[in-house]
Amino acid sequence: MSFIEILNTFRAYGVDVLLLAFGVTLIVSLLKKTVMKNVPKKVFVVLPFAIGLVLYAVFRALVTMSPEPFTSDIARTLEGGFACGCSATLYYVIYEQFIRGKSVSPLYPLLEGVVPEERRQEAASALYKGSKVLPEEERFSYFKENLNTYCDPPMSEEELSEIALLLSDFLSSLKKK
Repeated sequence: MSFIEILNTFRAYGVDVLLLAFGVTLIVSLLKKTVMKNVPKKVFVVLPFAIGLVLYAVFRALVTMSPEPFTSDIARTLEGGFACGCSATLYYVIYEQFIRGKSVSPLYPLLEGVVPEERRQEAASALYKGSKVLPEEERFSYFKENLNTYCDPPMSEEELSEIALLLSDFLSSLKKK
């Protein structure tokens, strides 16, 4: 999706939806970092839509000062709630793609399930920086020696060897491209 397509999507929604969607984005981000830290990531695909629907319904009820958004005007409420969820998702995508700009080590995805999430970025960066200056034949032993310092619980010798081999082979394949 290009930036122009994203802007056209925003143009289709009203100001009320866009402002509520910003609030939904903030609420979902806050929940993701606090209360729902250990929840599967699939929940965060649906959460902006659910929160958007609730916020939009409450907003419409307050604006009209009637129960219409929950009864006879439910279609408009569902449409606005869905639009809030869509806009909130677009805000998040824009933030991740254009604003955040955090560089991620190429080793980061390979360390999932090996290194705890709270230390994964640190481990990926440190291991990548340390291995970049080494010749290809020394990378395996470097990973094998240093990887366990980031693991919790520590890995067995066999697991350590397998992961070290995976990481060194992966970096070798990157250098060849």
